[in-house]
Amino acid sequence: MVDGFLGLVACYWVGLRVYSPYVGWVEYPDRPSRIVSLCPSVTEILFMLGVGERVVGVSSWCHRPREALERPKVGGYTEILSDKVRELRPELVFTTVGAQRRVLEKLLSLGYPTYPVPLPKDVYAILSMVVEVGGMVGEPEAALSLSDRLARRLEGLRALRSGDRVPRVYVEIDLGGPTVPAYFNHINSALHLAGIANIFGDSPNEYLYGMRVGDYPVLDVAGELLRRDPDVIVYESKSFHPSPDEGLEVMRRRGLEELRAVKTGSVLTLPADTLAHYGPSFLEEVVKVCNRVWEIFHLQS
Repeated sequence: MVDGFLGLVACYWVGLRVYSPYVGWVEYPDRPSRIVSLCPSVTEILFMLGVGERVVGVSSWCHRPREALERPKVGGYTEILSDKVRELRPELVFTTVGAQRRVLEKLLSLGYPTYPVPLPKDVYAILSMVVEVGGMVGEPEAALSLSDRLARRLEGLRALRSGDRVPRVYVEIDLGGPTVPAYFNHINSALHLAGIANIFGDSPNEYLYGMRVGDYPVLDVAGELLRRDPDVIVYESKSFHPSPDEGLEVMRRRGLEELRAVKTGSVLTLPADTLAHYGPSFLEEVVKVCNRVWEIFHLQS
């Protein structure tokens, strides 16, 4: 069954019954008025759909839009405060999958109607996520309109393509260690649309990790970078206010002074959650990032 497919939706007098390939049937009231979102991207979508007043709780990672910061926090990304959730009496809870699997299982065990929205494997899945969430909360027309507006931003990526040369780029997200987008990833997909090659886009994974994460093999980041020698490095900091030279200094501390990108200073440092975030605002931010990559690449020519 395809990820993100809503399946069959049956309407009853008491509400809705929606099928999820991850948890089976999810039953909740029609047009739920008390929604908890533990997924930052879903939280952003809900506010952009105009139903922010129905969001009664969020995770501590939900900081888009600013209004979400005013909602009660019911946990982090991988844990929940059960007592706080109970106080909020949610009619529908949104999570994602992957790292939130244990949170999802906990919510289901407590009896809350919980719908996991899968991680997007490309930029088009972000549009599908908007449509999916809008349908779940009774705002299908608003969701289709928002998806259409967001789709136009993809043209902004395609418009960045320039000439026959293709920038070869290494992208690293600092999540306590190097986290590297691979093929099945919204970042890789966006780079491709902009005519930029992700040097790890040949790996059939969502992410590669330069530290121990579950059963994933540990990527030899320094060794692979020396072998692949990217034109440009994009480094996403853990800080929302990083130094412009943070990424360059990280590469130097790893002994990577011989990399072409390090020699030429072609290292772009981004604030935390610029590319890791896969909500609607990603489609705006990634155009800016890809434009900077092209600018840096052209300066090398």
